[in-house]
Amino acid sequence: MGLRHRLKRCTATKYGLIIAILPIISSAGQSKSAKSFQEAISDGQTKLSFRYRYEGVEQANSLNDANASTLKSRINYSSKRYLNFKIGVEIDDVTAIGEENYNDTRNGNTNRSVVADPEGTEVNQAWLSYNGISDTTLKYGRQRINLDNQRFIGGVGWRQNEQTYDGFTLKNTSFRDTTINYAYIDNINRIFGPDDGNPVADIDTRTHLLNLKYSGWDLGEISIYGYLIDMLDAPVLSSETYGVRFSGARKFGATSKLLYAIEYATQEDYGNHASQNEYDADYLDVVLGLKLDANTVKFGYEVLEGDASQSGQFFRTPLATLHKFNGWADQFLATPGAGLEDTYLSLSRVWSNYKLIAVFHKFGAEDGSDDYGDEIDLALTRALNKNVSIQLKYADYNAGSGASVLGKVDTEKLWFSVNLKF
Repeated sequence: MGLRHRLKRCTATKYGLIIAILPIISSAGQSKSAKSFQEAISDGQTKLSFRYRYEGVEQANSLNDANASTLKSRINYSSKRYLNFKIGVEIDDVTAIGEENYNDTRNGNTNRSVVADPEGTEVNQAWLSYNGISDTTLKYGRQRINLDNQRFIGGVGWRQNEQTYDGFTLKNTSFRDTTINYAYIDNINRIFGPDDGNPVADIDTRTHLLNLKYSGWDLGEISIYGYLIDMLDAPVLSSETYGVRFSGARKFGATSKLLYAIEYATQEDYGNHASQNEYDADYLDVVLGLKLDANTVKFGYEVLEGDASQSGQFFRTPLATLHKFNGWADQFLATPGAGLEDTYLSLSRVWSNYKLIAVFHKFGAEDGSDDYGDEIDLALTRALNKNVSIQLKYADYNAGSGASVLGKVDTEKLWFSVNLKF
């Protein structure tokens, strides 16, 4: 029986007890190990955060517009280290503010567009770590895992309910400028909340993740990885992926940098519970950019291979932080059967406490010439102080001539968020 079943769904009484106790624990510094177990607990650190978000969705189809107003409340506690051990607990609550005029995938409002932020209270993290081995940290339990740029393994932190993982992780830095990350995962806690339903909230898995990163070169850092994902509850998503990523920056002048990144991966079906269709597909991402003072421009070209003539022959990224890639309108969370080409240009500027970013995407089939459309994304973020920030964000996807076969339609999304951290 997996960790998911051992951590599954505490009662409201238990949640209330934890939430009542944690805030009264002092947040003293944790730079030194505790002298006793009592000190490790009493001198632990408690953090609170809140994220209010309005999300509006308008689509050119028969669905009614979505207007979602939600609040994520998070409490996080980590003990001081004692005898090389440390514990951490994080609890999230997602609550709808006002009427639920949206389909959160659980509330039954299927006549409206989807905003995948279902209500619920859940243990987001609960782990025990040990660092008694030189240059090594071991961690067991429910935890956050973000590898490289989260293109393949991430926490989907954009959604109100984060994706976390049940299992064991190892981090080792014994070799100079080298970080080795290994994880064994037996359950994936997805963004769809603690309640059962469709899409499923949890997926039992037998997954191995290995990522080696070397950062000793002046030109940049390189990651070599192998991800063996065996999805027992969703076999069509099973895969083994091997790849390499190189990224870096080269400074010239006083305040200017040349930015670059290239990544290649190859993937095929994997495991006893893999899809009945054998397949293999490749991935490529190339980014070239220029930073001039507070202004940054980047050009990128990303390819997820597919085969239009055969079902299931496409590159999969089921554990990625998908909102970061292929447009904020989230039209390509799953790779089309003919694959995907995303050519994009981003412009950003930072000044005072503001950050502005604009991105243009052009989408097309990797196999064939189908036009999947284009998208403009805009975001303005302002930090009011060290504890409070606000963000206004917009995405406008225009479906191309070949997008109808994918069920894609013109889509606009608007967000307003307020973030508080204590």
